[in-house]
Amino acid sequence: MKDCLFSIVSSDLHTQPGHPESAARFSNLLQWTDCPPYVGMHHITPQPARNDDLLRVHTPDMLLALRIACGMGLHQIEYAPTYVGGSSYEAALMAAGATLELNRQVLQPASPARRAFAIVRPPGHHVDREHPAGFCLLNNLAVAVADALESGLQKVAIIDFDAHHGNGTQNIFLDDPRVGFFSMHQEGIYPGSGGLDEICLVQKRIINLPLPPNCGDEVFDLVSQSILKPWLQHLQPDMIFVSAGFDGHFNDPLTALNYSTAGFYDFSRQIIEFAEQFSSGRVLFVLEGGYDARDLAENSQAVLCALVGGDKYPNSNGQSQHKPVNVTDRIRLLVKLHELA
Repeated sequence: MKDCLFSIVSSDLHTQPGHPESAARFSNLLQWTDCPPYVGMHHITPQPARNDDLLRVHTPDMLLALRIACGMGLHQIEYAPTYVGGSSYEAALMAAGATLELNRQVLQPASPARRAFAIVRPPGHHVDREHPAGFCLLNNLAVAVADALESGLQKVAIIDFDAHHGNGTQNIFLDDPRVGFFSMHQEGIYPGSGGLDEICLVQKRIINLPLPPNCGDEVFDLVSQSILKPWLQHLQPDMIFVSAGFDGHFNDPLTALNYSTAGFYDFSRQIIEFAEQFSSGRVLFVLEGGYDARDLAENSQAVLCALVGGDKYPNSNGQSQHKPVNVTDRIRLLVKLHELA
């Protein structure tokens, strides 16, 4: 078994009853801080992110506006709908701080582990430099990536498998040649970006794979072998960051990709193997979406199982009953567009 680091961060005070992104999401996994499901898991107690950490990826005006909005009490600030309340800014600082601390621990030569999972809310990948969006308040993963680059890493890769396009992360690092970004997401849903040929000027560095509904687990192996392996071989990243969204699961109320827990486990295990091959084992998963509480815990545990080197994870909630849609031609086109063959 391998060692891995993790943090679980959720504030009961940042919540809106009936909203998909509420404190109820974490109801089945909070006990892991005291009783981790696997030997080798090390819980890291976070501190809130500092302002200078956030300013690497967000503007001063954005941070000020967000603090003011939170001070106005519970209300909607964006059409997704994204909400804030009186304690939302502090909750966002803790989520970003946990992600940042895990990144720093992974990069320490004396660290007990080079694998980590920030299980945090509110999520972050829709936030760009200037705007909270898509249930997200601060871009947790981007804050950690910027910190890793500041610490001396020369190149990093970001893999986003949330069902929604990671538009905020893409926009933040659009002009940074040190950062590769890959997003696989359902087409035609929020935020409406991430087209197949959207970013032609950064060929082979920023790659988007919009997917049709009902593509199912079959897409994971195709993506791993046809896209990620040659892409990572080209990038040679010093570390891999993963926006791990579980809203693509077939039970999730918001999307229709119809992945299974077994699919998330297998794909996470493949990413970890790529980290061993290309980035000295350094990999940090960061939670994004996933809005069924039971399945969020199940899918998060599947990733933890992969991180500690478990041989398999029981697929207790089965498979989608929908017939998978073939996406081979789409992936071939993407490979051609980015010259990955």
